[in-house]
Amino acid sequence: MTTTMAKRASRRRAVVVPAALAALLAAPGARAEWRFTPTVDLRETYTDNVALSRAEEAKSRFVTELTPGFTLLNRGPRLKASANYQLHYYAFDDDGVEGVRHAQSQLRTDVRATVIDDLLFLDADGAIGQQPVSAFGPQVNGNGYASANRANVKTWRVSPYLLHRFGNSATAAVRYTHDAVDAGRTGFGDSSGDLLVMNLNSGRTFRRLGWGLQYSHQRVDDSIAPESSVKMVSANTRYRLGADVNLTASAGYDEYDYQSDGAPTKGRFWQGGIEWTPSPRTSLVAGAGKRYYGNTYNLQALHRSRRSVWSINYSDSVTTTRSQLLLPATIDTASMLDRLFIAQIPDAAARAQAVDAYIRATGLPASLADSINYFSNRFILQKQLQASVAFNTARTTLIVSAFDSRREGLSLIQTDSLLTGPASARLNDDTTQRGGSAMWNMRLTSRSAINASWISSRQESNGTGIASKNTALRLAVTRQFSPKVRGALEARRVSGTTADQAASYRENALTASLSLQF
Repeated sequence: MTTTMAKRASRRRAVVVPAALAALLAAPGARAEWRFTPTVDLRETYTDNVALSRAEEAKSRFVTELTPGFTLLNRGPRLKASANYQLHYYAFDDDGVEGVRHAQSQLRTDVRATVIDDLLFLDADGAIGQQPVSAFGPQVNGNGYASANRANVKTWRVSPYLLHRFGNSATAAVRYTHDAVDAGRTGFGDSSGDLLVMNLNSGRTFRRLGWGLQYSHQRVDDSIAPESSVKMVSANTRYRLGADVNLTASAGYDEYDYQSDGAPTKGRFWQGGIEWTPSPRTSLVAGAGKRYYGNTYNLQALHRSRRSVWSINYSDSVTTTRSQLLLPATIDTASMLDRLFIAQIPDAAARAQAVDAYIRATGLPASLADSINYFSNRFILQKQLQASVAFNTARTTLIVSAFDSRREGLSLIQTDSLLTGPASARLNDDTTQRGGSAMWNMRLTSRSAINASWISSRQESNGTGIASKNTALRLAVTRQFSPKVRGALEARRVSGTTADQAASYRENALTASLSLQF
């Protein structure tokens, strides 16, 4: 079964990837405006627990890290593309240490292309990075040399789509997506998926009463779990009640093809809601309804002032680990800063460059506090609340975020038996995660700054009573020696407990780094 699926996925890749590349190369102007920037980072770290082992087994080491990489950008009229790649090499003062890795890669790519004006478009992206295997173990907190509880995950996605406008009456779109996830981890299946989405939405003619029709069908081939499919058909409407208020409603049918213990996997759904936009700085979207698994709710609230951005989101949905690896749902740091800087930098392109430069200079992570997307082969009902606030003054920036997430397994627990082991089969059956983060930056001069961060989370398995905690504290001083040379000195303390609550770990580390752009 596994061999057949692998061959099938290989044949699909052999067709889809060359076709996508051909479309990119065929797009007029696709080769224009490319900018290639090679980089090199050098870090020297002293750590008192190099492998994030339990306290009595901790070993101190000096770690030398060399990280060559590059950034590739294109902002042409027909092709917008970006790629960021880093290859981390680790060398230790004692090569006999266990529980560490000597190399790992990180990659983020994103492509948006116009193949035929107003008709054919192409989206594509890919990623390589470290992901935690379990929520109940040491987490990825800047100690990339440790191999405990993590795996290198490779994902990619290619999505051509057709778009057609029927004057001002309606817009139709047909999108096909092929994607793949390769975790290289025993017990978690490598998979490939195909998704077809079709929708028809009303145009500007329908100003008072808008409408839409949607259909989607996804099929996933997995090397461990049985083949699964998801179908959805729906209709929605939006009624303009006033200048800043819309009433919304939707209804349809969900059909999930996964093996369950007798609980329903399909059924009708409906939802009603409201959209309120009293000003360009404030918006609220809220809804409630019913789906086959029970009541459903959603909330998106955003408020922006000159010096702050406030955001709160709630959602519940049926999802999987693989879908979240392909489209991670996190509080994006760049999006928060983009909203925060909009008053000072109105131009979107200039603001994007300023945000990117700010993140690089301050060392902020790509995303803020979020629940841990641990490995599972099951369909999951996830209910998640996220809130964040960012403040900006002439010299300081503060970003605070929090989350509360619950995951309940829907498909059969046996599909995770190879991943967790028979004795721990119920560990991921019903979990709750809560946590938060605070990140503060103070600009001492035009070239130097102080960064401090705190990240903490608590995970609990409601079925077994097992719980774990993870906390990371970081303090760094950065210095921009020249436009292309930056240095930093960072102190880090990481601590936590694992599924075996008697096993705690702690790491204290000091890192000096030098980053060069060419």
